[in-house]
Amino acid sequence: MNTEEPIWDEEKLKRRYLKASKLLFLFTVIYSLWIALVIMGSYFLQLGNKWAVLTIGQWILSAIILISVVIGLEIIFLLHNTLLRKKHLQLEQPKQPVYLQGKQVHSYTIPVDAKGGIFSKTFIMIDKTRVVNLRYQMIPPNDLWGQKQ
Repeated sequence: MNTEEPIWDEEKLKRRYLKASKLLFLFTVIYSLWIALVIMGSYFLQLGNKWAVLTIGQWILSAIILISVVIGLEIIFLLHNTLLRKKHLQLEQPKQPVYLQGKQVHSYTIPVDAKGGIFSKTFIMIDKTRVVNLRYQMIPPNDLWGQKQ
């Protein structure tokens, strides 16, 4: 397993949180409409206190608990998504320049994001203060060690 790739793709996680938020919101709205129906049935239609199995106070208490849980979950979704995005942005920040014999080295890998295997390294002098390091993957890791396990 490649440890450098995140377990959850940021966009995939965002879509899951959005879908979960929509379902929680829909459930909360339907539950709130049920509470309104219970209150109207008890007070305006005079159906009694226990026609909906629980008392009005118990239904309202359950609605308060449900709404509190939904708000808590939404806060967790938001914080997790925000922290994940911050961590991702920190990983993408440019690294400190690398120097070799007093010259700044600009490295380029071909193919981009290639990891493992055997690389050729070619240093090309740009001017007195900068050098380009071209890393070309000559043999991929699968050719060396077989398929990844």
